[in-house]
Amino acid sequence: MAETIKTITDRGQFEEIFKQYFTGKDIYLRTKSGDMIIQFLGYHDGNVAFRIPRVKTVPDSILVFTRHDAHTIYAGLKVIENKADTFVFLPLKFQIISEERKENRADLGKAENKSIIYISNLISEGMLKNSLDVNEKKVRFIKDMIAQDLKGKFDRIRIMFINESSIDVRMKHFLETWTPIFIKDMNTGPQKKEETDFNFFINEIYAKDYKLSSQNEIISEISVPIILKNTIPYGYIQVNGAQPMNDGHLTIIKRIAVMVNEFFLKEKIFASAEEKFIVANVSKSGLGIVFKDRRLIRFFVKDSHLVADMMLPDSNKVTMGIVARNTVFHESGIIKVGLEISNIDAISEVNFDEFLQSMK
Repeated sequence: MAETIKTITDRGQFEEIFKQYFTGKDIYLRTKSGDMIIQFLGYHDGNVAFRIPRVKTVPDSILVFTRHDAHTIYAGLKVIENKADTFVFLPLKFQIISEERKENRADLGKAENKSIIYISNLISEGMLKNSLDVNEKKVRFIKDMIAQDLKGKFDRIRIMFINESSIDVRMKHFLETWTPIFIKDMNTGPQKKEETDFNFFINEIYAKDYKLSSQNEIISEISVPIILKNTIPYGYIQVNGAQPMNDGHLTIIKRIAVMVNEFFLKEKIFASAEEKFIVANVSKSGLGIVFKDRRLIRFFVKDSHLVADMMLPDSNKVTMGIVARNTVFHESGIIKVGLEISNIDAISEVNFDEFLQSMK
């Protein structure tokens, strides 16, 4: 069903909402580094109390939430006082967001004949950036080689990597979708089937690329992502022309993008993490991992992209692209990270589907 949002500011309803949705439930405090499990102590005389373990102070205003069936209930609170780890707040408003979960995850901790499943060979977005920074000479070599190879074939040539800018509009586009940018001729406009991509390019990319849009003679563009292990884009090749482009030009740039990735893999510039992470639950679209070392949180920046191998009980390996979605801190010291699976290579997908079927 479609997502619906209901906002409640009527204080006369607050007590019933806390009683119905918060009593005896898992409650989470939203923080910059992740979600922390806290304890609901009660509601009295217009104020609400929570126990927040191992915390001495909180911001003036906080957000806590809980889940009930298809609903996520958020409460905006203003701190009044605290004693040790007990905090008293003034509730400001509630938001109830309703959306059906697409699927249930298999809890590997409760599965019969369970084997430990873990992910390894993890490479995070931050690690990709660091590897490219450290290997600056090799990056410069490949850029110079491409520029020399394409010299005279296009009017503008640009090779961009993920470590070079945090606000690059094309890199952002490729992290969300691998679809190449292919604008044959801005002057003639697109065919009907190309209208959506053409309008996106004009409004979201061309309009924000002030250097390119100031060059009136440029009428065409091809940009192709460079993708690590068929899972995570980490750069792209962009060419522009004063003449229209065709499918042959697109094929050339695609081949060069593959060549760049093969060069970096051969040079082994991308180091993976040594740590292994236990998988607590898994579904077709996501998984949850657990660990205790808080230093490892650095790999899982919210909404960042990663690549990892999931090792299955039958010794098969599933290489997947994943996105860090949420982090929960348990009072026991366990840290749980929720990961969305963004893509899996074809062979790995067969092994993964067979594994999921065996868990039913």
